[in-house]
Amino acid sequence: MKWIRLLLFLFIPIIVGCSSSTTSGINVYLAQGDNTNVWADIYTGTLTLHSSVDVIGGGTGEDALTESVTVEVTTDGNVYITVQGKTISGIMDNSGAWAVLASIGEFSSLISEKNIDRLDDAGCSMHKKVIKIEGASTPHYLDTISGLVSGQMKCKRAGLTIVKLSTSGTLLAQVD
Repeated sequence: MKWIRLLLFLFIPIIVGCSSSTTSGINVYLAQGDNTNVWADIYTGTLTLHSSVDVIGGGTGEDALTESVTVEVTTDGNVYITVQGKTISGIMDNSGAWAVLASIGEFSSLISEKNIDRLDDAGCSMHKKVIKIEGASTPHYLDTISGLVSGQMKCKRAGLTIVKLSTSGTLLAQVD
């Protein structure tokens, strides 16, 4: 019985020390609108994402990729961004300000496979919302919607940051 306690005492810290955690620190401070008729439409354009993955002791990888994007705004304050067949939902307030939160998995077409592998190998969550696109829409008669991409993710093991992802970029779309 004593040896079981000894083994637990020795192995529990090792198991806990090898676990990983992911932090992002992104939030949305908007209230969903209920009267977004002025902006309700389907917009098409491009989304450009610049990303940098810094692996402590393993180098840095940078990407700058652009994809076609469709943005749908509904009359009740929902925003849907579709990139490479993946749709991400967000909200718009009654003044036209909007935001969408996305995960690495949802934006995998905008990050190189090598950098996704680096994040995955470090135990980073591919499903946690770590990328934010926020912007404002012009009234419907100007037919444009734009946004800025931002985000940062840190993946830790045993309390030490081992990988850091930084993202930035732009979204610009117009009504067809």
